Amino acid sequence: MKWIIFSVLALTIIACGQGTNNEKADMYEASELSAMMRDMVIWSKEAKATLDAGDTIQEIPQHFYNLDKQTATRGEHLEAAFKAMAPVYTNALKGIERRDSQQFYYNASIQACKNCHGVYCGGPLSVINQL
Repeated sequence: MKWIIFSVLALTIIACGQGTNNEKADMYEASELSAMMRDMVIWSKEAKATLDAGDTIQEIPQHFYNLDKQTATRGEHLEAAFKAMAPVYTNALKGIERRDSQQFYYNASIQACKNCHGVYCGGPLSVINQL
């Protein structure tokens, strides 16, 4: 009986050790669009905290306005639907930059992200919903 338990435990340890090849994960390189969207999440969290504190957002990262020019992982940046949705986000940024009701335009920017990710790559929606 002890031999069976030991064998099962040993096989489990060996099996768990298999497939932990981090080399493949380390080789992943984000597309231009994916990398920009990660920056957008960081900025959006900071912008939300600024607004929640009752302060004014002072600066929009200017490279966000080039959203539709970034190369995507699966070529989404070339599709008409993506080309139509990107300006909705950048127009919301312009509203924030003009300092017109920044909360309204911040919310509009987040909604633009939700709308686009409802069509393309829904995985990030859980992160976006927290913004």
